[in-house]
Amino acid sequence: MEYIYKFDTDNGFEETTMPKFYDAIEDDDFYLMYLGKADFIDFAKKYKLDNALVDLLVTENSKKSYVAVEDTYTFAILELLDIRGNLDTSDLIGFYIENNRLVVVDMYDKDDSTTRAFNKMVAKRFSSRSPGRALKHFITALIDKHTKIFDQIKDSTAQIEDSIINNKSNKDKIGVISDNRHKALNLYTSYERLLDTIEVFVENENEIFDDDDIKHLKSLAYRVERYSANISYLSDYITNVKDSYDSKMDLTMNSTMKILTVVTTIFTPITVLTGWYGMNFENMPELSWEFGYMYIIGLSILSVIICYLLFKKIDK
Repeated sequence: MEYIYKFDTDNGFEETTMPKFYDAIEDDDFYLMYLGKADFIDFAKKYKLDNALVDLLVTENSKKSYVAVEDTYTFAILELLDIRGNLDTSDLIGFYIENNRLVVVDMYDKDDSTTRAFNKMVAKRFSSRSPGRALKHFITALIDKHTKIFDQIKDSTAQIEDSIINNKSNKDKIGVISDNRHKALNLYTSYERLLDTIEVFVENENEIFDDDDIKHLKSLAYRVERYSANISYLSDYITNVKDSYDSKMDLTMNSTMKILTVVTTIFTPITVLTGWYGMNFENMPELSWEFGYMYIIGLSILSVIICYLLFKKIDK
């Protein structure tokens, strides 16, 4: 699948063909192309792009995070989380950027989110040439649904917190907490990688971007920083709930151990009596008493009552 557009300041994005991608254009125009990984490799070979790019992409396992800034181009690979499921899979997107030219490379996109984001970007109305603005809208379209993930993680964590405070039944508290921590960590890592790439774009060492591009890229960086800060706060919240759960479990365990200790202590005298008179020595006079059995029963009951009253007094 490939999409090739020329941005004209008068008419916006107009579909064009690959052979025209390197045609001369006015300063206010730029070309935009969307290619799959294999198509981009063919494109790079045909138009004699840097061989290092081809070598990088033909490897069996492409890098998940990569930025190369050369004199005539910038190439980057972004790893963005697939927001379905447990956030444990990622989409891989490449960006090949020259003066007035931007190629989006769909390297791995299981849920077609990259294609949808590209089409959403093309649908935007641009008033002037700005590949940086195109990048901003494209990446924003990729991450705009992440706020829903924040809300899902926050709400499920809040439910666990409520069940802990109110002693409500929740069979898999620790499972939900661990799952949310895993999601938050993956999101935070993804945002940090994205920020690293955007910072390289903003540094603009090869001066591919103009001032308007840099303005939009900085705006994108601020947005991603807010997302990263939000997920960091959310991660702290999850940790606090986990600590509350651990404290609650410790209190429950201490209460159980206290009860077991009291019960064991109360019945210790009976255990002693049982062991003592279970020896059955011939010269134990109590064994021949007429009321020896009742005597032992009464002594056992009395010892239990005394221990119970003693612990009750101490507990006050």
